[in-house]
Amino acid sequence: MPITLPPINRRHFITGTLSGTAALLFHPVWSAEPEIQSQDVWAFLSDTHIPGNRNQTAGTPSINPVEHLIKIRNDILSGNIGKPYGLIVSGDCVYLHGLPDDYKTLLEEFMPFREKGLSVHFVMGNHDNRQVFLNAVTQSTGINTPPIIPTRLHSIVETPKVNFFLLDSLEKTNHTPGLFGEEQLQWLADELDSRKDKPAILVGHHNPDYSRNIVKAPGALQDTTAFFEQIRERKQVKAYFYGHTHAWKTLRVNGIHMINIPATAWRFDQNQPFAWVLLTLKDNGMSLTLRSIDPEYPKHNEIINLAWR
Repeated sequence: MPITLPPINRRHFITGTLSGTAALLFHPVWSAEPEIQSQDVWAFLSDTHIPGNRNQTAGTPSINPVEHLIKIRNDILSGNIGKPYGLIVSGDCVYLHGLPDDYKTLLEEFMPFREKGLSVHFVMGNHDNRQVFLNAVTQSTGINTPPIIPTRLHSIVETPKVNFFLLDSLEKTNHTPGLFGEEQLQWLADELDSRKDKPAILVGHHNPDYSRNIVKAPGALQDTTAFFEQIRERKQVKAYFYGHTHAWKTLRVNGIHMINIPATAWRFDQNQPFAWVLLTLKDNGMSLTLRSIDPEYPKHNEIINLAWR
């Protein structure tokens, strides 16, 4: 999303613009001291569904989303499999309706990441609310958010090996389908065309409609066809990370890797894990390591190596 919550213990400044608006975009730039961890390692979470009440439970069987996040946070910060440079949450950050108390708890629970030197990036999902979220950022961090909220919140995070494009598929809060929209897709095309020198990894919330028949996938990304048309021939696009389905899955479409990040909160399929994913960038690809809350899960610590098209 366009607001990056910077690390507490790195020097940074705030600058930039949201495309199509005069609103401020908060994009931290920090110094590259030798002790700072590699920008090639990132943690990906999705569907954290954090409620305002830390004792709130949900799902079948019932789970506590905050307790799950704490377990994952402890795993990430333990350094057992390396220290990520930053963390990206691919949507449905809070419980169901994007309420102020939900975001207050969310920002508090992500503060330990920032205190340990990680930048935190949130993508909007269908259970999020842009205005409420930005208000919570201002109240909790003191960062001044845009006075005029655009229809989509998107941004670019540049690293030495890749550019991350963080996209916004929130169409309506607590409404299952997603939509990037023509304006955002044109922004994506223009920005990709100006950044051909480096691989691009796209991150959104909604799963593509692989059937290309939205009737068969009513909760998916409604403008999947237009999205694929924009990225298929732009060869710098190597992968699309998303959540929404609360599942762990990888496949390729037109040579582009599609990475479905599992949920940290409840799940729809009891065979799926509560987990996060460690991304390690390579010169010609990436490796993904699945980290399950349950170390007995059969695919815990599974490593998938993927080469760029």
